[in-house]
Amino acid sequence: MPVATGLLPRLARGARHRESELLAALLSAGIVLRLLLVAYSPQPYGYVWDFYHEAVRLTYAHGALPASTDCWQCYHPPLFYLAGWPVYAAQRAFSPGTDDGYALRAVAALSLVWVAVTIFFGWRLLRLFRCRGASMAIGVSLLILFPCLFISSFGAEADVLLTAIGSAIAYYLTRYFINVHSATARDAVRLGVLAGLAIATKYSGLGLATATVLVIGLGLVSRQRRLRAARDLAIVIAVCAAVGGWKYVDNMRRYGTPLFANGEAAQGFSLAARRSFLAQYEFTTLRLDEAVGLFPPDAPTGRLTRFPVYQSVFTTLHSLAWSDMSFFSVPGRHGDRSRPYPTKHVSRGIVRAVLTLGLVPEALAILGFAAALRHRSLWPLGILCTVMAASYAWWFPSQALWGLKTKYILVLLPPGALYAVVGLGWLTHRAPRLGLVAACALGALIVVTPIYLYQFAVGSI
Repeated sequence: MPVATGLLPRLARGARHRESELLAALLSAGIVLRLLLVAYSPQPYGYVWDFYHEAVRLTYAHGALPASTDCWQCYHPPLFYLAGWPVYAAQRAFSPGTDDGYALRAVAALSLVWVAVTIFFGWRLLRLFRCRGASMAIGVSLLILFPCLFISSFGAEADVLLTAIGSAIAYYLTRYFINVHSATARDAVRLGVLAGLAIATKYSGLGLATATVLVIGLGLVSRQRRLRAARDLAIVIAVCAAVGGWKYVDNMRRYGTPLFANGEAAQGFSLAARRSFLAQYEFTTLRLDEAVGLFPPDAPTGRLTRFPVYQSVFTTLHSLAWSDMSFFSVPGRHGDRSRPYPTKHVSRGIVRAVLTLGLVPEALAILGFAAALRHRSLWPLGILCTVMAASYAWWFPSQALWGLKTKYILVLLPPGALYAVVGLGWLTHRAPRLGLVAACALGALIVVTPIYLYQFAVGSI
């Protein structure tokens, strides 16, 4: 028997028998690494790209939500501020007369909750498709150890909240679609609430709401399901609008547009005033050597957007998925003149290993996405991923600066983990030797990534 066809079944059987132990080990590692991330964070608001905590401060100071123009990020829908305000206020009441460092830490720590929700529903999504043993361990490891989600675990930003909501939508929407004949009005209400929370968190949440409507709307083409689909569609739209639509109505009343934004971001939401910076982006390059070269010890200076490698779309999205691309590791990368993030002495060799091995689950996820097109039960995830990816691809070319951020599409992680497992299964079935190579590469990634995460969290080798 060939080595590949004999070894893989043995590994799969061993992983199935030890599934609980494997998941417990991954969860323990994830918890310990995140505690270190919190403990060694150089800023009380954690690791953030955009200063959403300013809106939380204003909400506390004024006792009301800030106007869209009160701060740079205040134009976003307010769910993140509403979630952070009571935590911030409680901590301020607990320690009056001091600065708000502890209160900001409490707000940043809420992201630990959102990350836990994301991992939980990602795990449920894997179970929904009967992933067990090795496939479950691989999928969960991608969720727990994914660097972009890990870094977002302690940071006062709305994107990780949207990711948590999106993971719940991915699970419940898929379950609704699979069990559509037994779906109830309660299922539709739940999806409507989740879609409403998504659009109440960020404008990009509209993509999640759109995907929900499209998936439920597929039932309209079936004569047997048409009435049920029409009912559920009406429920979802009505509940979604009731939960999250008021911000868009208020924007129309105040600014004449439902998607008001400050500064350059406004161009991404406008059809009339839209400019295109498409020519400055590269879509056919992958420059990992240059990305690794941004890290210490001899890192060049300057904010991230000044380096040509940042304009390489796939290089940047990949590097920000599997590392911070030096954004939090080198002073000045952030662009804030206060230089909030000091030097982190992360091994370039480890960074290179993670970035290189990280290509494997991405390739498997693409393969899994293509292979899953034949399977009707995976259509909801395909629609969700397509809508979110397409909306982001439409938005970021309108931005001259900071348009490329993986956290903007972090909501694709739970479906992506499942697709990577599907892709590995498809490859192993048709080319066992290649499947073994891919499985070994994933195993190496699972070993190397925690080393990088530890170094990033602690800030030293």
